[in-house]
Parts: sequence; C-alpha cells; structure tokens
Amino acid sequence: MKSRSLLLSTVALSLIVSGSWLSGTSFYTQKADSSAATYRTTAAIGASAATVPSKLSVTDFGAVPNDGKDDYQAFVAAAQAAKQQKKTLSIPAGTFTLSQIWTIDGIAVEGAGKASTVLVSTNPQKGSIDLKGSNVSLRNLKHVYEKTVPRGDGAHEKNSITVRGASNFVIDGISVSKSSTAGIMVAYGSNNGVISNNTITNTGADGIHMTTESRNLTVENNTVTSAGDDAIAVVSYQSSSVPVRSVTIRKNTVSGVSKGRGISVVGGEQVTITGNRVKDTAMAGIYIGVEGAYRTMNVDGVQVIQNTVDHAGIKTPEKHPNVLVYAGQGSIDNVKFSRNIIKNAAHRGIGVWGEGNIRNVIFERNTLSNTKGAKTTFEKGKVQLIENVGF
Repeated sequence: MKSRSLLLSTVALSLIVSGSWLSGTSFYTQKADSSAATYRTTAAIGASAATVPSKLSVTDFGAVPNDGKDDYQAFVAAAQAAKQQKKTLSIPAGTFTLSQIWTIDGIAVEGAGKASTVLVSTNPQKGSIDLKGSNVSLRNLKHVYEKTVPRGDGAHEKNSITVRGASNFVIDGISVSKSSTAGIMVAYGSNNGVISNNTITNTGADGIHMTTESRNLTVENNTVTSAGDDAIAVVSYQSSSVPVRSVTIRKNTVSGVSKGRGISVVGGEQVTITGNRVKDTAMAGIYIGVEGAYRTMNVDGVQVIQNTVDHAGIKTPEKHPNVLVYAGQGSIDNVKFSRNIIKNAAHRGIGVWGEGNIRNVIFERNTLSNTKGAKTTFEKGKVQLIENVGF
C-alpha cells in the first residue's frame, strides 16, 4: 500500500507540473507510516508545484533558426498545440523558412522583434500568414518573401498577411518587406481589429487594404512606403451585402512614391482619417471615391481631420490633385475636410468632380499652399467652404 500511495503522489505532481492535470482535480496522498488518506486538490499545492509555462516556442516542435531548412511543419504543429493548450506561441530571434501559407487561428503569436525574428516565405504564390478566429494576434516580427511574382489576379494567397474573418484581432510591430499582392489584407467580415506600429514597404498591391464587409477597425501609427498601389485603402464592392464601415485611420505615415493613392476610401461608411502624413504619391494623397469600373459602393460619412498632404499626384498624364473627391457613379455624401494642411501639389491642389451624385462636401479651416496648377477644381456637387486659407 505504501509504494502504491507514493506512486500516485508522484504521478499527480508530474501531471500538475506538465499542465495535464486540470486545476481543481482531487486526488489523495498517504504517509508511509499512516493509514489515513489525505485528499487534496491541484489548487491547494500550486505553491509547491513548478510554475506551468504560459508560452510555447516553435523550437519545441522542431523549428531551427538560421539553418535554411523548411520550418513549415514545425510551425503548423506549434500553432495547433498553442491553441489546444491556450498558450501564447513564441518565435525566438533568427530566420525561419516557410514553404506554404501559415494559418494562426485564435492564438497569440509573438516574435523577438521585427529586427530579430524573420519569417521568409519561399513560395511566391502561397506565402501569406493568415489570421482566423477570435482573439488572434501577430506581434513583433518581420515577414518577407524570398521572391515575388506579378500581382496578376491579386490572389490573397500572395499577400504578406491576410485577415480572414477574424474578430478581436491585433497586428502590431510587424515589418512587411515585399509581397506579390497586399501587405496587410483585412477581408471576409473581419471585425474589431487593430493594425498598429507596423512598417510596410515594397508591396505588389495596397499596403493596407480593408474590404468585404469588414468593420470596427483601427489603423494607427503605421509607416507605409513604396506601395504597389494605394498605401492605405478602404474599398467596398457592390458584390458585398454591406459596405466596410466604422474605420479609424490615424497617425500613419505614407511616403516613398506609392504607385496609387495615399489614403483612399472607395466605397464605405463612417470612416475617420486623422493626423496622418502623406507625401510623394503617384495619385491623390487623400482620395474619396466611387468607381464605376470597379463597381464600388457609395460613400457616406467620412471625416478628414488634421492631416498633412505634401506633393501628391505626381503621375502623368493623370495629374491628380493633392486631394480628390470623385464620383464616377453612385453617390458621395457627408464628407468633411477640416484643419488639414495641403501643400506643394505636383499639379493642382484640391478637386471635386465626377458623373455621380456628390452631396455635402465641406472644407473648413484648411490651409492650402501650392504654386502649380489650379488651387481648387470644383466641377460637381454641393461644396461648402468655411474659413479656409489659400483657396
């Protein structure tokens, strides 16, 4: 009886330390010189048991940094274990190689820093890091493609990061360097997310793109340079049941001759664009539009507040103004620009035009400073001007 009791105690402690014995589980111990059994719980001996680790590492599952070998299977196994055990997944410093799309579902993933932990995707057609589920997060690492392919059909599998219907998600402290399509794509009804403190450069398409019914999003303190299209974009297509809505875009920096617009809302509702700095974009620095060619939805309720737009609309022959409101179809309503600095336009200052219905566009207390082309081109719509300078 003595040896059996001691064995039970040893097994119980082992299970508690490993995390396999659930908190609150009852068991008994028995002293070697006593017949009295003592019932205890795992919670009662928590102080004497070793602390259960709250994190797993990809290296626990066979991933090896800096060896140039494929770590994909190890990353898959690690993500599955982290979800099962409800633990954070840690990726240490070093370079890891991924040969396929890596999906993280409902877990927190963190690297050692975007200058320290590097994930290299070797498949240019299928290299995205996909986020799914609730309370999923990706922090503090760099993701880069070994090589890229032309944007082509814009498939999401070629993005750097794709948020696929996730809720309560966070993407923070990530460096995106090269992708065949978008840097960060938020789609399929993703909601209640924060995209912050990221550095995104040399993308094949938009730097940050929010689409297909996504909502309640905050994009802040990011730096986007040399995007292959728009740097930061809200886009709602008529194929969706509802527009992208309730988005805040604040304190971001856009530069490095992005090939499209700086910050754009092409179909969407209740979008606030505030405190951003936009410089050297091929097309308009800030663009509010409805586009017939792309069958986008209407725009309603956009606030553009205290941004600086500097030397936008570089590309010819388009010659976009620094700021453009354009309705190729549909309607644009309840758009207000207030306390922005709009300067050094490559061709002209501010434009409002298009064949669609443009209602209630207000410019209040903005400062416009440019020496090239027209200061303002208001060809269509109801435009109200209040206490602006330089118009």
